[in-house]
Amino acid sequence: MKMVVFDIDGTLINAQNGMMQPDDKTKQVLRSFQQQGNKIIIASARGEIPEGLRDVDFDGYVLSDGHYIIYNNEILVDDMMSEAEVQKQLDVYQKYHGRAMFYGHDDEWCDCLDDELVIKHRVMFQGNNQRPVGVNEKYQASDVHAMSCCVLFDTVDELWGAYHELKEDMTLVVYDTGLIRMDVYHKGFHKGTGCQYLFQKLGIDRQDTYAFGDGVNDYEMFKLVGHGIAMSNAVESLKEIAEYVTDDVEHQGIVKAFQKYFDMKE
Repeated sequence: MKMVVFDIDGTLINAQNGMMQPDDKTKQVLRSFQQQGNKIIIASARGEIPEGLRDVDFDGYVLSDGHYIIYNNEILVDDMMSEAEVQKQLDVYQKYHGRAMFYGHDDEWCDCLDDELVIKHRVMFQGNNQRPVGVNEKYQASDVHAMSCCVLFDTVDELWGAYHELKEDMTLVVYDTGLIRMDVYHKGFHKGTGCQYLFQKLGIDRQDTYAFGDGVNDYEMFKLVGHGIAMSNAVESLKEIAEYVTDDVEHQGIVKAFQKYFDMKE
């Protein structure tokens, strides 16, 4: 039995370019691979699955960069932030002008939905700038029941200032180019160790594990699985450690890699 793990954004979909679901050939290849007795897993910084992926029956999900893990519809890991952790973040973000978006299972908390950076974030991950409804815009730390926080900054200096004040207490994933931001979690797993936890729990040998990704938060995942496969649209640092670089997300990169590794036919 083999296990293949997929990042979402830039790997299965590309929201910025309007590609909100994998093409039919990719879906067909994934289902055929499952029918051979193998496992397909999502691993993402997202806390929930976008609509465009819900017609693919993935076996498991490593969400919130490893802090919310589900397999066969059973919740295995569910790491929530404490009130004290939320309060410390709010204090640090105020100091460094961070725009925070907290995400729970069913709720979101953000007091700056109309901020320019927050709008850019929506375009990047939703494919549009539509203002969300139902978000808690007035809150205090005791109101927040979150798994994750994405916080946006104007400058890299502000980002790293906040990072150094939080690094001992939280798990942090930094993006210091493009849209400057940091994903923040309760101290614990990251995406890579979350995937490792799952394949070890399932008794799958490391050499039978594969990961597809494109971003900096896929680096540890590539180090911990047997085979790391980067999309051609991936950041250069990930391509450098990848075993193989396939085509990009919009040109059936997953299909082409499956044909190479698993002899999947047209």
